Amino acid sequence: MYFQRFPKTLYSLDDRTSLQLVTSIFIRVAISDDIKNNLSVFDEYDIKDGETPEILADIFYGDSQLHWIILHVNEILDPRFDWPLSTSNFRKYVENKYPETDSIHHYEDADGNQITGRIYVNSAAGFTSFVVGDVIKNLTSQGTGLIVEKQNTSNVTVQVSDGGFKTNNQIYNVANVAMTANITATFPIVGTPVTVYGYEDQNNESKRRIKILKPQYVDAVIREFNQKLEQING
Repeated sequence: MYFQRFPKTLYSLDDRTSLQLVTSIFIRVAISDDIKNNLSVFDEYDIKDGETPEILADIFYGDSQLHWIILHVNEILDPRFDWPLSTSNFRKYVENKYPETDSIHHYEDADGNQITGRIYVNSAAGFTSFVVGDVIKNLTSQGTGLIVEKQNTSNVTVQVSDGGFKTNNQIYNVANVAMTANITATFPIVGTPVTVYGYEDQNNESKRRIKILKPQYVDAVIREFNQKLEQING
């Protein structure tokens, strides 16, 4: 229903060798601010695992084709990325995006704010040639840090500026890429490590709370939608 009344436009799929008449999907018919800003016409809802806009439209409005209303009121342009992934699809997404799902993405304080982490790193005699001021990078996954203190040849304190480090990661010295070490243990001094899986899960979960237009206002929105399309179509 949503795209059926959109105007048509000529578009070439073969570098202008020929033209096809296609629906112009780039036109966005916005719901008026009077409706969007009136909180009394909405209910809040937490999307359950596996629910789609079509499923919710069927549940709340008895018509899956009215999924566009749910997307519109929540200003969701692309449900592939702005809608929470199901558990199985989320796992596949993270595994395809990151070589290690348990690698460190960043460090957080007690309030959940992302901060510069400081960690204690152990490598059995691996830091013999490393000195304070050396920048190290993670060879196993993403991570950059500065050695701010050296206790001995096996232990250093690292200020992490990007990503992170964990046990069994291999690192190298930016000033001398041949200088490497294998991490045998880490201990956070400042900040709690958040894995890439945990980071992506937070983002995915943050998309679950949406607004649902109350059913008694659906007809008014459809009328407004049709009126605006008539103006566009002339």
